Amino acid sequence: MTCFSLAEAARRLDIDVKTLHRWLAEAHCLLQSHPRDGRKKGISDQQLSLLASLHHRQVASLSQEPPISLPCEVPTLPDALLTLPEQLATLQAQIAALQLQVADLTHLLTQHVPASTRMVKPLPKPTGTVKPSPKPTPARPAAKTPTKPKHVIPRVEYGEQGHYVVICPKLGVLPFEPDTEAWFAWVREQDSFRFVGQSGYFTAHHEWRVPKGAWRAHRHIRNRVYIQRLAPHHELTIAVLEQAAQALQAHLS
Repeated sequence: MTCFSLAEAARRLDIDVKTLHRWLAEAHCLLQSHPRDGRKKGISDQQLSLLASLHHRQVASLSQEPPISLPCEVPTLPDALLTLPEQLATLQAQIAALQLQVADLTHLLTQHVPASTRMVKPLPKPTGTVKPSPKPTPARPAAKTPTKPKHVIPRVEYGEQGHYVVICPKLGVLPFEPDTEAWFAWVREQDSFRFVGQSGYFTAHHEWRVPKGAWRAHRHIRNRVYIQRLAPHHELTIAVLEQAAQALQAHLS
C-alpha cells in the first residue's frame, strides 16, 4: 500500500489542502499511518482514487518510490587493522615500564639533594601600602527553568467553505460533522474545547460536578470573565454554541 502525505495528495488532485480535508470528512475517510514510519499520517492510494472518482478528478501519474536499500555485507578488514590491538597492548606495557623508571630516578635525585635546599624559604613581608584585594565579581544568576508548553485543547470552528470542522491537536481534522452521533460521542469524552463560530468565540468547559454533563462557555473581555450556561453534552448542538457566542459577543458593545 502506498501512503501519500496530505500535501502530495492535494497536488495530485490539483486542489488545496483545505479542500482535501473537507473531501476526506465528507467521504468519512480516516488518515492512514505510513507503512515505514507510524508517526506520519497520510492517505492511501485507494482513498486517493476514491476521492478522484467522487469529484471527477484525474490523479497525476504516481512516481515510483525509490527501492529500499538492503544492508550490504561488512567488508573484510585489512591485516594492518587486525594487528592494532596487539600493538596497543605492547605500547601500554612500554609506557608502564617507563613510568617505573621515572619514579626510580625521581627517588634517587631526592636522596642526593641537601636537606637545607629542600626547606621552603619564608616569603618576604610586603613593604609600603597594601593594595586592597579586588572585589569578587558577582555570580551570574542561574538560568531560568524553561516553562512548560501550554496545553492545546481541541477546536471547533466555522470554515471558509461554510462548514464546521473539528480539529484535534494530535490527529488534525476529524472525519465527522457536528450534530451527528459521532459528534455527541466525541463531546461526551472531552473536558474542554475552543469554539470559533460566525457570531463570536469562547472556550467551553465541562461541569463535572453538575449532573447530566452540563457545559459552560467562558470568555475574557476587558479583564473580566463572562460565563454563559450551555446544554448537556447530548444537547450541545452548533445552534446552542452559536447562540452562546452571540450572547458573549454582545458584552463588547
